[in-house]
Amino acid sequence: MGPLPDLASQLRITIARYRRILAACCAGLATLFTLTLFLGSSDQVTTYGAPESILATLKADEVAVPILLINEQLAQAVEPGAYVQLIEISEGEQPNVIANRARVVSKGNAGGTFSQSNASLIVVAVPIQESVRVAAAGATGSLTLVMQPDIT
Repeated sequence: MGPLPDLASQLRITIARYRRILAACCAGLATLFTLTLFLGSSDQVTTYGAPESILATLKADEVAVPILLINEQLAQAVEPGAYVQLIEISEGEQPNVIANRARVVSKGNAGGTFSQSNASLIVVAVPIQESVRVAAAGATGSLTLVMQPDIT
């Protein structure tokens, strides 16, 4: 007999001798892995653009409103923290300024099932008084924006 069958028989004997200890270790590891799946990490990670971080940047008289922009390049050009003027464009009507100093708090692509394929989503902080108009116009995708300098 060669060295390989001897090694296999030695391994079989060792496993048979310590089978209960090996079974207990395997059961303990399986329990540990299962519990870590359900418990997860104790660290709470807040990424920029997450709802918690958006709400943390709002002032007392502001609310966060998601806006759907048709022009994807325009949505990509603005950065969080930038101030914009929101303009509603309706067919056959004059453009209407609905928010003068909206602050961009987050941006992301809105290429979901019910959204227009080339639209982009940004979230802006606006005063509570302007929020309903901004939300209504932002949901239809009839908004464009003008970037403004930060004059604080």
